[in-house]
Amino acid sequence: MLEDQFHFQLLKCFNHQKRWINQRTIQIDVLPGQSKVLQCLDEHGPLSPKEIGKLCIVDKSTTTSLLNKMEKMNYIEKKNQNHDKRSILIHLTKLGKEKAKLVKQICLESDQFILQGLSKKEQREIIHLLKQMNNTLEKEDTHGNTK
Repeated sequence: MLEDQFHFQLLKCFNHQKRWINQRTIQIDVLPGQSKVLQCLDEHGPLSPKEIGKLCIVDKSTTTSLLNKMEKMNYIEKKNQNHDKRSILIHLTKLGKEKAKLVKQICLESDQFILQGLSKKEQREIIHLLKQMNNTLEKEDTHGNTK
C-alpha cells in the first residue's frame, strides 16, 4: 500500500513542509525557491552560480532564473571575481541579509512544528538517518552510476 512506502511518506513530509514555509516566506516577499538561495549565501558567503545550484540542488536554468529575479528584487548582487567578466560571485545585499535572517527563523519554526511530536533523541536520530540516506544518494550521479 502506498501509505506504507518510505518514498511516499518522505515526499508527503517534504511537500507539507515546503507549503508551510512558502506560505510564510511569501508574506515577507520571498518567492518559492529563493529561501534556499538566501540561506545558502548567508551560511557560506559569496558563491558562484554553479556552487549555488549544486548546494541548493537546482539545475542551471532554474538557478539563473532565481538569481536574475533576486537581483531585480535587490536581495543579491553579482560581482566579477578577480576582474574576470566570465567569473562572478553572488553576494547578499543588506536587504538580502535581512530576508535571510527572516527565512532562517521561519525554517527553524517549521522544524520545531514538524518535530514537536518527537523526543530530542528521536529528532537527532531522524536527522542522522536522513543525512546517511542523503550521503548514499549523493554517491550516485545523474545516470545512476556510483562515483
